[in-house]
Amino acid sequence: MHFVLNDQENRSLMQKIAEDEKLDHSFGEEQLFKIQSDFIFFANPFERTKELHATTIFLEHGIGTKSTAFYPVLEYIDIYLVEGSYKYERLASLYPHLTHKLHKVGFSKFDPIANMPPDLKSSLSKAYNLDPTKKTILYAPTFFPSSIEKMDADFPRHFHNYNILIKAHYLTYERKQYKNQRKQLTHWNSFENCTVLDVDTYDLVPLFALSDLMISDESSAMFEFAALNKPVVSNRYFKLRLSYYLRPSKLYKRIDKGKEKYREILYNANNYNETLRLAKEALRQTPDRLAAKRVAFSKDICGTIDGKVSARIVDLLEGYHG
Repeated sequence: MHFVLNDQENRSLMQKIAEDEKLDHSFGEEQLFKIQSDFIFFANPFERTKELHATTIFLEHGIGTKSTAFYPVLEYIDIYLVEGSYKYERLASLYPHLTHKLHKVGFSKFDPIANMPPDLKSSLSKAYNLDPTKKTILYAPTFFPSSIEKMDADFPRHFHNYNILIKAHYLTYERKQYKNQRKQLTHWNSFENCTVLDVDTYDLVPLFALSDLMISDESSAMFEFAALNKPVVSNRYFKLRLSYYLRPSKLYKRIDKGKEKYREILYNANNYNETLRLAKEALRQTPDRLAAKRVAFSKDICGTIDGKVSARIVDLLEGYHG
């Protein structure tokens, strides 16, 4: 297996990850045309796949709340891996002549969670300094529009009966204009019950397994967490740039409208006090009042969560004849 990585953004971090994981890798899309291969997976659309001799597979990097932008990929990819019934039926109705390219397998990103051995979960809990007697809250904000600056400066203290894990977007660490976000993260990390993960911790999946509730804002990861039938508080309040205050319509162009219809599976907070109240409310109830909606969402969007999705993909490729 060889990894061809994007050389336009975040190259230094990807280089470090690839070296740490001992991955055979190179940078730049032109490598796709130099390396001999039977199969090539893509996580983002790439129209030049039509020029490749290998069998091309689209494995979307999210669960599909933004999928409509990726639907045309079906026209120039050989295999389109689909998570659940919702996307399969939508694509089949739009491209009835291309249904032979559609393969419903599930969401492979959840396999490590379904297969995580108890000893690994325990060792991760110790590594992140989690108190085993307390529930864990994962705060995973995006970089813009972000709720970081709008959260209370001492918010870990308000959740002193819980473990707090904070995983910020890598651009929070990379771009100069987000220095106030980094300052806030440093302050939160000083609380005994709070661990702020650095930029090298790129994989959210282990954090999903460890956490009982997520707080986020506009990250699509909150829909992935909810698909595991765990509660999510979505902060609908953000720190905006001046141009967005002057022209509010810019915000609605940036925020993906495609996921609005799924917000009913989230606890939507319009200010910090609501975040505090809703998070504690959801963690006290077992199951909480949105559990049934999350189960229905997960079945339609993610399909079967059984830890065997990757094996189904391998079986598909081994039996593929074009």
